[in-house]
Amino acid sequence: MKIFISGNVPSSKNSKRWTGKRLINSETVMRYKKNTADEWWQGGIKFREMLEGKEKPYTIGFYFIRNSKRAFDYVNVAQLPLDLMQENEWIENDNMENIIPVFLGYEVDKENAGVRIEIL
Repeated sequence: MKIFISGNVPSSKNSKRWTGKRLINSETVMRYKKNTADEWWQGGIKFREMLEGKEKPYTIGFYFIRNSKRAFDYVNVAQLPLDLMQENEWIENDNMENIIPVFLGYEVDKENAGVRIEIL
């Protein structure tokens, strides 16, 4: 079973901005989080059901559907989904004791960008 979260996933690592007092997410990251908040919450319910009977660390696959051919780094683009999985209580923590991320590839589809997440 796979969970699909819509929207072109931005890199949270490369899109921080300095406010003069602290480092915060870029407008792109904040907009993505706002636009996909319901999907992440609903996906968490399904994901927790999928985890039943599985042992930690969970091997989680990520397949990215990008809205352009622009180059990206898997590690950077996976950071935001991992953070949101933790924020939305899909996982306790995104450290090595809880999750092993696996990159399953990518494709370009301007109209249907998003990320597919599955337990392997």
